[in-house]
Amino acid sequence: MREPHSDLDPGTGLPRLRQALAQLARLHQGPPNECHGLVLLQLLPNPALLRLTLEAETPLRQEISRRLGAALRPQDQLYSLGTWEWLALLPRLPSPAPVSLSMLKLRRALLQPPLESGGIELGAEIACGAAFSPDQGHDPQHLIQSARIAALHSGQSHDGTLLYHPDMEQGDAHQSCLARELQEALAENRLQLFLQPQVDIASGSCRHAEALLRWQRRDLAWVEPPQIIAALERAGLRHDFNRWLFQHAALYLAQLREAGIDTRISINLTAHDLLDPELPELLGQALATWHLPSTQLILEITETVAVRESAEVLEVLHRLRAMDICLSIDDFGTGYAGMSYLQHLPVQEIKVDQRFILPLAESTREQEITRAVVELAHRLGMEVVAEGVETPAVLECLRQLGCERAQGHLFSPPLPLEGFLAWQRARISEGAHAP
Repeated sequence: MREPHSDLDPGTGLPRLRQALAQLARLHQGPPNECHGLVLLQLLPNPALLRLTLEAETPLRQEISRRLGAALRPQDQLYSLGTWEWLALLPRLPSPAPVSLSMLKLRRALLQPPLESGGIELGAEIACGAAFSPDQGHDPQHLIQSARIAALHSGQSHDGTLLYHPDMEQGDAHQSCLARELQEALAENRLQLFLQPQVDIASGSCRHAEALLRWQRRDLAWVEPPQIIAALERAGLRHDFNRWLFQHAALYLAQLREAGIDTRISINLTAHDLLDPELPELLGQALATWHLPSTQLILEITETVAVRESAEVLEVLHRLRAMDICLSIDDFGTGYAGMSYLQHLPVQEIKVDQRFILPLAESTREQEITRAVVELAHRLGMEVVAEGVETPAVLECLRQLGCERAQGHLFSPPLPLEGFLAWQRARISEGAHAP
């Protein structure tokens, strides 16, 4: 359970990213042509800043927050996005011009007088970038990232202040073409979900599957999922994609139910997803559309996201758990996390990354690592899924280690829905024995 005021940055007392996203979403529910500005400021690291102790950091961050707040209008809102990053939200503007003026005013507030700590000037450099809605879209996360991209270019070019322009992230012609076609594919419902079975190791039955994103372009070339996700992020389509993903996962669950196949489906989440305060509502709407219990859905989150001590992420995770949605840590063991973090996260499942599973039958080291993960998970009341299972020898090792489920080409590659149904029926008719 979170502390009552954990939504506020403990050092500055300012609201954080989750509240900024929520406020932007509320503003965009107003008149469609209403304009809003975002100004993002970063202190660029230098030796003096990096040498500050925590005791020195806090009063400096408080002083910066005070100066920025004093430079804003009464209706503007200031947020703390990180140790040395602030966001000013400027609602209901007549045009982009006040955004540029605000950037200059805010940057000047931090430069005059110079920032200091312990009576010593820090020589801090300030990068300032801005975005403007609706010119740069309406998606809150995309707008903040646009302002951050502008700040990045500001710091690199030493321009001091820059307003976002799409040229700042223009890739080569191939990437631009890919993004345009992906936007069309999403609008025309040409993206697909394939299902890869997760088999119960003890019984050989399959009551779980992971939904994996697939896209075949008009020239019939298949695009790798990481490329799809990157293009979605660049185009600011993540929120729209999530709505599509949740609705299609729910649709698949409904179709499996109609076919008499009792299967839960896992879908993957990213850092941006977990920072979206609307995510639980989007999921709830998708499940309600198809009259599905929330227990049929499993959300796989990457370890590097889950272990961040982020109030915004934890807030979303706890709201999802309150809906009885199962949470799983994907690729466990590959990111920045210690096992002790599992005690603080509301997850029910650990998915061990395939780099530990592939050599399992030949490597004593990987066996001991996997054994430790399984034993810890069981002590915490969690189940363990192994991905990348390709041989009977690896499956037997997992059985001896007490792992609950296995996923990999030993059983099946990812399949379109009809292929998955045929695979399920064939196993049921064969008695569902594990290889």
